Amino acid sequence: MEKMRSFFIPLALITLINPWVTSGCHEQRGGYIAASSISQNGFAINGDAMRKKHGQEILVWGFVDHSNLYGDEDAKKILEEWWSGDGPNAASWRFNLKAKEDDEAGQSFPVRVPNTPGRDDLLRAFVADARAHRPTQVFVKGKLSAFDAPTNATFLTGLYMEVQSSQDIRVGFPEKD
Repeated sequence: MEKMRSFFIPLALITLINPWVTSGCHEQRGGYIAASSISQNGFAINGDAMRKKHGQEILVWGFVDHSNLYGDEDAKKILEEWWSGDGPNAASWRFNLKAKEDDEAGQSFPVRVPNTPGRDDLLRAFVADARAHRPTQVFVKGKLSAFDAPTNATFLTGLYMEVQSSQDIRVGFPEKD
């Protein structure tokens, strides 16, 4: 009986503490929802829910995937070795958003942004953090898009965001909105 008690007490403590410790990954900050509450490995956690939000503006926070930074020739000059390729088109750039700071490169979804004032400052901040091996936490306002993403084994729901301006992306928690 004593052995069972010594097993169940730590187990009970872990069960009580674990949600408290892991809740930070999904916490809402200001009006921003955590990317980890909608995405895992770059795909929707709940495809049905995300398809219902298709085309809606959302506020989301997450972490820049430094291995997925795209833009034109001017962006390439700033990004240097972190440049991943051309942007979605000549008038826009793109970065990918990870749900958690320690997600692997590529476990992220695209955020498409027009080439507007503020882009170069954002790219410089992303590169500075990448070179220092620091995560870049961003807060993003944009329209969510969800799409069918079939794989060999199953059907997933892919995600991407369309942002109206570079001003809709904040590095670190925005003091004022």
